[in-house]
Amino acid sequence: MRNSERNAYLLGFASTQQKIPEREEALPIDPDRAQIPLTGLMVDAGTDLSGTLAADRRVRILPLTIQWPGRTLLDKGTAEVRTVSRQLSHERIRSAEVSAPSVEALSYRMHPHLALNFDRLLLLATHPALVEASRSVEQMIKHHQDEIAHLRRERHLRPDYALEVIDTRSLLSGPALLARLLLNSPEMRMGDIPALRQHAQTLADQTEVWLAPGHPADVAFTLGRLEHPDLSPWVQACSTRLTQIMHRYPVLSCKAGAFELEARTSKWKTAASQVIDAAAQAIWTNALAAPVIQLSFDGSLRELRDWPEMQALKKLAAEHGVKLHVTHMSLGGRVWASAQSLSLALLRKPAA
Repeated sequence: MRNSERNAYLLGFASTQQKIPEREEALPIDPDRAQIPLTGLMVDAGTDLSGTLAADRRVRILPLTIQWPGRTLLDKGTAEVRTVSRQLSHERIRSAEVSAPSVEALSYRMHPHLALNFDRLLLLATHPALVEASRSVEQMIKHHQDEIAHLRRERHLRPDYALEVIDTRSLLSGPALLARLLLNSPEMRMGDIPALRQHAQTLADQTEVWLAPGHPADVAFTLGRLEHPDLSPWVQACSTRLTQIMHRYPVLSCKAGAFELEARTSKWKTAASQVIDAAAQAIWTNALAAPVIQLSFDGSLRELRDWPEMQALKKLAAEHGVKLHVTHMSLGGRVWASAQSLSLALLRKPAA
């Protein structure tokens, strides 16, 4: 089978293997919601969310549209799509474009039950330079506002359904780390939206994402096509200028929304080691604002865990009470970061 035929077969197979309901289903209504509103948390499919978090009853995944020449896939963020997409060539990933779902497609999948299953919905949005999918959710809620209020009254629910969008100014493992921390927060359990908003914004300000792209030229092409000025540092760092040929693998970061070049190396493994070392240094210097580190990798997680650098990080984390979470990279994440990339997210304490 030729490479192009294999890619087409895999994409077709992926579109049929997303084992979640086609539409949001109605859930039983808990009478306690009259006193404590039930808050849901939504991330887009470009977030490197673990399967355990994705299965949490309070979590919803906002689909993203992935387009290739001649094919479109609605990525629902499922493990099945990630498994199949990892077999796609990096050239095929490079040719993809990520965009927000249409309001019509979102309404078909999630209206009206999304507004009935929760009283509050907190949407952790990926950096707007990459995609602005939250607008589709906002428009869906706005278009059906009167109907939502009527349906909620019929079911003796609070009529004041609330959607809160948090611009995480982050990507890949960053929003996944925020989702993990917010789900276990007291503000989430109490449905206190003002306090939850403030907590989420504080976490976003402290978030750092480090990236070792597997194919830097693909990053330059994909992000350059978006023509967003915020992405310029990454686009320039990944471009194939003559001065960079000998050190073609950059170490990139996104700190509180600012895209930066941290270092440049001659080998990808060296760049990946520096990403891991950034976490080790943060642990060693007691610089973490939360004892959790999130990694995502487009490759074998078993092989990643066997790296000496990862073994050393695991030992150091255990000694300091820091939890490491490792997941596969999402399909949207692969498009933005390129195939065979390593991403790491942590929360850093503010400078004294």
